[in-house]
Amino acid sequence: MLQLIVALGFLIASVFSCSTSSKAQDNKPTGGVWSLEDCIQYGTKNSINVQQADIQMQLSNANLQQSKFARYPNLNANASQALNWGRSIDPFSNTFVTQQVNSNNFSVSSSVTLFNGYRLQNTIRQNINSVEVNRLNIEQAKQTLALNIAVAYLNVLQNQELLRTTQTNILSTQAQLERTQKLFDAGAVAEIDVINLKSTIATNQLAITNAQNALTSAKVLLQQQMNYPIEGDFQVKTVNVDNLTVNDLVETPTQIYQTAEGSQASVKSADQTVKGNDIGIELAKSGLYPTLTLNGVLFSGYSSATPKFESEVTVADRTIGIVQGTNQPVIVPNAVSVTRNEVPYQFFPQVGDNFRQQVSLQLNIPIFNGKQARTQIGNAVLTKKNSELQAKQVRQQLRQTIEQAYIDAKNAYQTYQTRQEQVKALVNSFEVTDKRYQAGASNVVDYNLAKNNVENAKIDLVRSKYEYLFRKKVLDFYMNKPLTMD
Repeated sequence: MLQLIVALGFLIASVFSCSTSSKAQDNKPTGGVWSLEDCIQYGTKNSINVQQADIQMQLSNANLQQSKFARYPNLNANASQALNWGRSIDPFSNTFVTQQVNSNNFSVSSSVTLFNGYRLQNTIRQNINSVEVNRLNIEQAKQTLALNIAVAYLNVLQNQELLRTTQTNILSTQAQLERTQKLFDAGAVAEIDVINLKSTIATNQLAITNAQNALTSAKVLLQQQMNYPIEGDFQVKTVNVDNLTVNDLVETPTQIYQTAEGSQASVKSADQTVKGNDIGIELAKSGLYPTLTLNGVLFSGYSSATPKFESEVTVADRTIGIVQGTNQPVIVPNAVSVTRNEVPYQFFPQVGDNFRQQVSLQLNIPIFNGKQARTQIGNAVLTKKNSELQAKQVRQQLRQTIEQAYIDAKNAYQTYQTRQEQVKALVNSFEVTDKRYQAGASNVVDYNLAKNNVENAKIDLVRSKYEYLFRKKVLDFYMNKPLTMD
């Protein structure tokens, strides 16, 4: 039995895994190679934060529609059935009865608010504002996600270039080992030179392994930002490294901030929140005004205890005189008795007889309600002031972030320029050392030292280049420029 349960668990897990894998495969770009645009598009579609923001948008839209319908009259129908025993009051004759009473009530009622201090109108305005705030929150979630994916994508490109650099390094070392091995076989160099080069190759192989591990980690981070399953070989679009030019910044921090202030959804959302809280003050003031409501009711009912009587009159003729000359008697009818007989009061006739209508106006004037209205107004004013401070804080954080990113980009650019000069100098030094080594005027230790210096400088140059590109993409994001690798 336990084996069956375990096997069933593995089967369910396999089906789920295949389903997830199939879904991921269906969303792969053409050719299975991901461009930055593909990554951003996939990440936006599958982001939980974006989906949650979209649900909030739907909720605010539903509240908006409901507040619009609140302006119209409501309509409600009611029906009840009651069965009473013992001494009770007949609801229609209002008399005491001591019997079983079966009664029904039927009503249709409607009411509409004619005036309530513009609460309905301000509620609609506030809900319209909430829809806009939530729309901006969706935009902000997409913007933040796109930036995170772009940075992770650049990190993958950086580690790919670092891997290529380390692979190039080991190729040159292997070529040098082959030359040194031939010289050793000819007795031109000592064995220690061969051993040192073999040690250098082992070090290069370790560097390749580390670079491969770093590339794998960078891809995993990118896939996690995209909410893409970690499976198979994830390949990003190859970018021509020479096209990723490094140029000094043109815009000033003030120019970047002015552009970001008008384009960033976080700033727009904060401003929209202030507008919504301003409407909230008007909404709170409606509690000071009277409320006028028009009501209408249609009502009828039935009671088994309600009696119905029919009168029966017994008539007899009576002679009151004769006609002279003909002696014709004059006879008139005369009511001898009147009898009231109780008859069954049927359901539908009784319901029709009990039908009545009512129209009323209800005016509610707030005089004293424990300062609820005044307190709500004061709280609304404080809420608006707090949202204004939050809007200022958003702008302050945006400005400080841009200033820091600008300084980081400037420093990275200067570091990159310095690294370029360093690589040129070390390459020249290595070329001299290589010629001396080939001529037998230098030993393998000096050769390896010069070669390692060049390799390390090239790796540092790649890192500084992408460090600048990272910072530049952040500034491009705040400049509302498209996040591409072009």
